Amino acid sequence: MIDLSMWENFPMLIPSKNCKSWKGYISLNTYSVYIEIFCPNIPLLDNLKVQIPELEAFNFHQFDLKETIEIVKQKTHSLPEFLKELIPVLVKVWKQDTSINVPNSSYIFNEEKFHSVIQEVNLYDMCKHSHFIKIFIPDEYPMIKKQPLCFETMVPSVSLNLFLKMTTILNLFETFKNVVNELSNFWNVHNEIISTCNPIGSYTFRDVNYRIPIGLGCCNILLDIHVCVEVEVDPLNPLNCPKFHLHGRPASMEKFQKRLNEINPILIWSTENSFKENILNVFEVPTLQSQYEEEKPEHYIASQNDLNCCCICYDQLDMALKNQTKSCVNEKCDALYHMSCICEWLLNSGSTPMFEHLQGKCPQCEEDMLVALENFDLIKT
Repeated sequence: MIDLSMWENFPMLIPSKNCKSWKGYISLNTYSVYIEIFCPNIPLLDNLKVQIPELEAFNFHQFDLKETIEIVKQKTHSLPEFLKELIPVLVKVWKQDTSINVPNSSYIFNEEKFHSVIQEVNLYDMCKHSHFIKIFIPDEYPMIKKQPLCFETMVPSVSLNLFLKMTTILNLFETFKNVVNELSNFWNVHNEIISTCNPIGSYTFRDVNYRIPIGLGCCNILLDIHVCVEVEVDPLNPLNCPKFHLHGRPASMEKFQKRLNEINPILIWSTENSFKENILNVFEVPTLQSQYEEEKPEHYIASQNDLNCCCICYDQLDMALKNQTKSCVNEKCDALYHMSCICEWLLNSGSTPMFEHLQGKCPQCEEDMLVALENFDLIKT
């Protein structure tokens, strides 16, 4: 178990991956001294070893570091407590031995940026999903704690606001831990949607909106195949009925919108059903559409290309504007996209613009795809 107070009180000490050793600097009033700590049985202090090269180099008169460590260990029960007790002893030694002219060690820092970032810390929620946070620390910390700390993590925006006023490492980690526990049920629903509802596009743990294709289950496949519903899940109440917003051609959406107008989805939504079952019940469809099927139904009379609809947003394409559309090269897929939609999808999937191109995979069939950006001015790099 990581003792978060180590980062709060000793931000210049960097732990190993298993947090059994720490290396860096401690502050002795006006001096910054390099120290190495080995604590193989952490959080217990058994077999604790401490090395301070400068103490050995200057050979302070009548000071035995090993003996001091054993004395301090007897009075403390954790590594942060141990260091808090040890530092005043070292400060006293530095002051008393006036025969040694010790330089200000704060100027001895090497190129390692001990203040710059705490490496990724992973935490598991109750459903065994792994989450991370990185904290970027200003050079003056912990002497100045007035400004909120910069960090990187993936949580929904409604919870992200809780982090924004945190000025100490300890408070930031405690908030992160609480948020991860609070959102466990939401991330469980997130996984359920991804695995059972054939959502369009890629999603991270910060997303709360999901596009689910619902058209294939309707009686008129020609009109309804390009309809999807965007569901917005409340991260704090993930089992409640989500909000719905339809996407597609107006004629295709008409029967689904009429259904929403005639019913109260909240009364149909049941916590006893799966997310997929609830979607099917709300829209009265027998099944959800797959994003891509090699075997088209026998009664399918028009291809995606014939319908001229974007296979991401399901809105109609203007085929006269060739530089604003992109088609898949896979003949069995032949999916069409708005340039803005496919570029956004590729960027969200981790693609980085290179030589005015984005590279990735077709959202429908996962065929390799290369998108030229020379005529597309919505991507800023």
